[in-house]
Order: sequence, then structure tokens, then C-alpha cells
Amino acid sequence: MSGAKQILFTILRTVMGIALVVYLWRSGAIKWTAMTGLVTQWKIALAVVALLLLDAAALGWRLRVLLDPRGFHLPMVPAFRLTMIGVFFNLCLPGATGGDLVKIYYATEGNPGRRTEVGTIVMLDRAVGMFALMLLPLLLLPFFPELLEKSAALRAVLWVVAGVAAATVAGTLMCFSERVRRSAPVEWAIRRLPLGRYIGIMYDTVHAYREHPAPLFLSVGISLLAHMLAVSVAMLSALATHPQEFAWKMCVVIPIGFAANALPVTPGGLGVGEAAFNKLFALAGLTSGAEALLGWRVLTLLISPLGLLYYLQGRKRFVHDAEEETDATGSAPGL
Repeated sequence: MSGAKQILFTILRTVMGIALVVYLWRSGAIKWTAMTGLVTQWKIALAVVALLLLDAAALGWRLRVLLDPRGFHLPMVPAFRLTMIGVFFNLCLPGATGGDLVKIYYATEGNPGRRTEVGTIVMLDRAVGMFALMLLPLLLLPFFPELLEKSAALRAVLWVVAGVAAATVAGTLMCFSERVRRSAPVEWAIRRLPLGRYIGIMYDTVHAYREHPAPLFLSVGISLLAHMLAVSVAMLSALATHPQEFAWKMCVVIPIGFAANALPVTPGGLGVGEAAFNKLFALAGLTSGAEALLGWRVLTLLISPLGLLYYLQGRKRFVHDAEEETDATGSAPGL
């Protein structure tokens, strides 16, 4: 996409997001007076900031876990810095480039011969997170059986969520299959397609985890922890803006709303996420869904300058080859 077209596309996406928020405000789904609760309930706001920083640390840990079995080393502090840079780009820049692409750009620095492999692991990290996001409401649903009884529409949504989770598992198993890897279509794609060599590297990178399943399972567990922290932030946002309407069952629909917010329709999901939260909360017999996400968005903005600070420090090498570090120091790299 040319520069002019990209700018136009970015403007259109931004206008669409703002228009959705204005529509929700005009329809009464967003009451700006309720948002003052984020200021008056400052203790809740402080707790949210702490949870958001823990969430970022957990996401950095997840990427570190996935990089380790492929012979890469990502210390926890740089992992946190890389995550915060991604948070900043996801939330604060109205461009077409998301935080995941920026993370790939930074993670591949200093790894010229293995950039495709590192980029694939970053994308796998994202895929694991999305799978856990689909899995979380299914794990929480048994604690709120009345949700299935009251809303046929919500049952349909949860069936879709279960289908996406099952398809992700099936796709992963196909990538692990030696028969699929050696099949004629896959071999043809790798040999014949213009970017076949890169397709082969990406496929083989994921395929290699069949010999190291433990990091994948651990990364799913870390993702569930990180998502629970994010869900807690949205619930605290709802508590601050509408304390009289707080209900624990919102924890089932919030992860689905986060998945909708991740769709690349508008910058950072602005407007799309609020509309999805509003509808999902309504299906669960709740109100203030749009304000819960808007509060999460506002409070996340409070920590985003930290990502900007790391970004302004310049592009550095975050991911290192573990063998290179071992040869240089004479011992295994530490934290």
C-alpha cells in the first residue's frame, strides 16, 4: 500500500472508531459522567495500574518460554520492555501497524539469519494468547450455569468460541503431524510458491514444538493468568464506573469482548470493542459493558508512556542466541 493510501486508510479506520464511540454515547450506552468514577475511586485505579504491569510481565514471560526451546534467550527485563513497546503501539498510534508487528521488528534485531524463525515465534505467542482467550470463558462458564439458560444468543456465541478453540487445537495438531509436513501439497508450496522458503521456515518452526510440548502448555497457562489479570482490570473498571451494577458473571463475557477488540478494524479496536462489550453484557443481562472497556482503555493509557520511553531509547537487541551468549560468557545466560 502506497504512503498516501495508507494514510487515507488509517484516517478512515480512525474516523470509524470515533464514530462508533459517538454512536454509543448518543444511544446512552456510554455515560461520560460515570467515567469520573475512575478518578474518584483512585484506589481502584492504582490497583488497576499494578494489575496491568503484572499483565505485561506475564506476557513477556510467555514469549520467553516459547523462545527458550528454539535456542533463543530473552531475559525477563527486556521481555517486559518489548511487551510495553507493543502496548504503546497498540493503544496510542492510529496507524495500520499494530503492536505485534512492532514486536517482531524489535525481536528480530541482531538475528539476521533467523529473523523468520523469531518472527514466527512472536506470531505463535500471539496465537497462543488468542487460544487461551477463547478457552477462558469456557473454563469459567460452569460457575455461572444460568447464563446458558437465559440467553439463546449467548449460547450461540459460546458455541462459536468453542468452535474457534477446537479449530485452533486441530490446526496445531496438523502442524505437528509428520505426515502433513511431508505431504505433497506442503512440499509443493515450499518449493514452488514465491515465498515458499519462508513458509517452510515458519512451518518447521511450529512443527519443532512437537518435540517440546511442555513450553506450549506452560504458555497457555501463562496466557490464562495474563487474561485473568486483564479481565480483573475490566471488572474493576466496571466497579469504579457503575458500582451498583457490578456482577461476577461479567468475567465470562469479558474475554470474548477482548477478542472482538483485537480485530484489526479500527486502531486499537476503538469503538468496535466498546460495541462488542455493550452487546455481550446485554446478552448476559448486564449493563455498562461499553464503559467497562472504555475504562480499561483509559487506565491502560496510564502505563503506555512507559512503552514510549522504551521506544525512544532506540532499537536494541532483545532476543539473543543462547549458544552465542554461552560462548561469550562461558556459562548459560541468566535472567
